[in-house]
Order: sequence, then structure tokens, then C-alpha cells
Amino acid sequence: MKLRIRCDLIIDIENETVAMKIVDELKKVKNYFKTIRLGEIAEERSYIVLEKCYHDENPSKPCEIVFRWKAGG
Repeated sequence: MKLRIRCDLIIDIENETVAMKIVDELKKVKNYFKTIRLGEIAEERSYIVLEKCYHDENPSKPCEIVFRWKAGG
């Protein structure tokens, strides 16, 4: 059995430094992040993603990835 923590945080752009602090804290514990069912169709990887989200704009547009990290095997 594994434990899973899911969190999707939306932060005002004025607080980008706060977002980066959160990412930096997550990176400190990334050695705990695991991949399960490695190589299988149902493979699931732990990951960290920081995006610029434009879904609140009119017209909206896709998110822009600023930082992405995925757990290895």
C-alpha cells in the first residue's frame, strides 16, 4: 500500500514567489516520491508541476508550464 497526497493550489500571480517557495519545499522531499507499476500501461508517477494558468481570462487559453519534475523508476 502507498499513501497519496493530492493538492492543486491556485495562487494569484502577484504571489509567484510564494508559489516558488512551495515548489522548493516539495523538491526537498522529492526522494520520497515514487513511481508505481513502472513500465506498465497503468504506470503512475509522482510529479511536481508549476504552471501559469490562464483559465480565468476571457478568452481563456491553455496553461503554460513553468517547471515540471517527474519521479523516476
